[in-house]
Amino acid sequence: MSGNDSVSSRQLAPGSNDVSSPGGGGAMDILNNGGVVSGVVYQKLLFGTDEANATPITVYGDESTVAIDIAEDDLDDGSVIFAGGGAARGLVRDKWGKIIRTCGIAGCQYKTSGTTAMKQHKAAKHGIDVVWFSCDGCEYKAKIGRSLKIHKANVHNIDVRWHHCDQDGCDYKAKQAVNLKRHKQHVHDIDVRWHRCDQDSCDYKAKHGGDLKRHKAHVHDIDVRFHHCPEDGCEYKAKKAGDLKRHKRDVHNIY
Repeated sequence: MSGNDSVSSRQLAPGSNDVSSPGGGGAMDILNNGGVVSGVVYQKLLFGTDEANATPITVYGDESTVAIDIAEDDLDDGSVIFAGGGAARGLVRDKWGKIIRTCGIAGCQYKTSGTTAMKQHKAAKHGIDVVWFSCDGCEYKAKIGRSLKIHKANVHNIDVRWHHCDQDGCDYKAKQAVNLKRHKQHVHDIDVRWHRCDQDSCDYKAKHGGDLKRHKAHVHDIDVRFHHCPEDGCEYKAKKAGDLKRHKRDVHNIY
């Protein structure tokens, strides 16, 4: 608590409901004046929670922020996570009743309700406290255990959980649910999100956004990326790489 070393510390009596009286030693009074509240503080003091159901927490504050240090055993009972501006404006839980944790790394907006998920995020994205999970069948390694499990299923067929197509007469199966979803969209037209051409009088639609983009380039000359012939003096250009390849073969004898 180096940032609070120069700030006075005051003890708030357990169960106290004095939250705002000037000079009265209440939690709000201390926090609003940049102080530290240590010891037992109840949710009731900050959010009006019934004292009988309150969770004890420890609050640390300075001139700019108030952060809450919560014992691991108390997490399931609900406590303040962050409060800003020294005014104890905080979140106890999200609208589903889950505690929210934020990453804390500058510029990172990641947040989650789970401690394990936060550890995995920091390891995978920021390289903090990385524990490598190594494959015993090859040199692959991952920062997240689930990634190793997926690798072993996809590459080594170990502990594969097959996802089977439920359409009559179809034997398709996939190792990943997303691949089964794509199969059902593209083969059986189930849950298809159509990408429709927005040009006047054009009824074209595609299952892939990339197909629509190519259609608009080739048919409507929208966002065209031309492929130019590199031969000196040749001004040929094509919308498709395959057309340029054929041109070079047929005109310039380049294979």
